[in-house]
Amino acid sequence: MHRVTSNLTIFFKIFIPTVWIVFFTSILITIFTISSQTLPVLTTTSFKIGYTIFYVIFLLFLYFTVFQLKRVELGPEYYIATNYFRTYKLIYDDIEEITTTSLGRFILVKFKLKAKSSLGRKIYFLASKQLYEIFMNSHPEVEAYLSTLNKNQEV
Repeated sequence: MHRVTSNLTIFFKIFIPTVWIVFFTSILITIFTISSQTLPVLTTTSFKIGYTIFYVIFLLFLYFTVFQLKRVELGPEYYIATNYFRTYKLIYDDIEEITTTSLGRFILVKFKLKAKSSLGRKIYFLASKQLYEIFMNSHPEVEAYLSTLNKNQEV
């Protein structure tokens, strides 16, 4: 098995959401528990509503983007995808479509599956361009199969 996922995946998947949620939740709790005598600007109703809307919108943004990233290891017959809590062994035949987006040194890859798996119908991962190309060059049969499924041939 060859890891193709960037090392930054764990940073984006675990560290950023944890720090963001802890920091901004503590501010949210402070805003609703502090007396209006201490900080009158932060306890106005309009500020509370605005901050709560900002908090919920950014939390939804994190959920629909960063939380969806998986760690992926590719092999000659199958691939392994994990969300850092559970690990699943999947076969290439289950992939319906692949979408790749180049992000400089990284590639955002989406495997759209034919049926819903334990990780969902779509598997997103942030691949290191170098690791991804090394794997594809060393396994031409997998590259040939995956290139037939690739929606956009950017990589």
